[in-house]
Amino acid sequence: MNDTMVTHMSSGAPTPTKRLQCNPDAASRLADEHALIATFVNRLQSGARALDSPGRLDEEHRLIARYAARLAAEAGNAPRPPTDLGFNFDANKQQRQLIAELENKNREILQEIQRLRLEHEQASQPTPEKAQQNPTLLAELRLLRQRKDELEQRMSALQESRRELMVQLEGLMKLLKEEEQKQAAQAAGSAHSSPTHGASRPMPMPVRSTSAGSTPTHVPQDSLAGVGGDVQEAFTQGTRRNLRNDLLVAADSITNTMSSLVKELHSAEEEDEEEMEKMQNGKDRG
Repeated sequence: MNDTMVTHMSSGAPTPTKRLQCNPDAASRLADEHALIATFVNRLQSGARALDSPGRLDEEHRLIARYAARLAAEAGNAPRPPTDLGFNFDANKQQRQLIAELENKNREILQEIQRLRLEHEQASQPTPEKAQQNPTLLAELRLLRQRKDELEQRMSALQESRRELMVQLEGLMKLLKEEEQKQAAQAAGSAHSSPTHGASRPMPMPVRSTSAGSTPTHVPQDSLAGVGGDVQEAFTQGTRRNLRNDLLVAADSITNTMSSLVKELHSAEEEDEEEMEKMQNGKDRG
């Protein structure tokens, strides 16, 4: 057993010698240890029987323990071989490469985030080209344009009707003034011709009012058709009705007509505004 242990120690001794060639102090200590081990081996070979004593065994164990402690201390303080340094260098290089790759990946991710953000902003604010590509928005635009054309046509028609009504009202005012002048002239002539029977004689029928259309200063009968039946009756039934009241009624009818036209215009404008608000809300939701 002791021979086996000594052989193992002697065979393992050259390994630390090879690793510690660059250190003179370690080499000298190692040489002393080898000399001590050689002396101990010679003693063992010369007196094999002496190994049976307990003192020899204790001395051998102490020598082995001291030698193992020195080897452990020298192994801890020994410099790393070039292979270990190369391995560490390769590991550091790989780490740097990994860090560079991660930085590049992070940069690409940030660029992608920026691109997606710009696309989202552009999508939230649709351009006219995109609106034309959307069939729903295109249909709404077409309906709005059609509605606008209809409102413009209706507005022009209402303005034309208003002009016609104003012309008719002006003609009625002139006709009323002429009729009053004629009635005053007839009353004065009848009073001068027969003063005794003037009071009992009935008022003449306003036949001239029916034939007033033949004079160039009177409005034609066709122009009175748009005002209503009240004005026409005022000039066909004679003096039984007051022309002034009839003219006021005609003016009221014109005013009511204009009020209804204004209400229709306002309602059309409100509908147009509602359509525009709906379209704007649809764009915001898009």
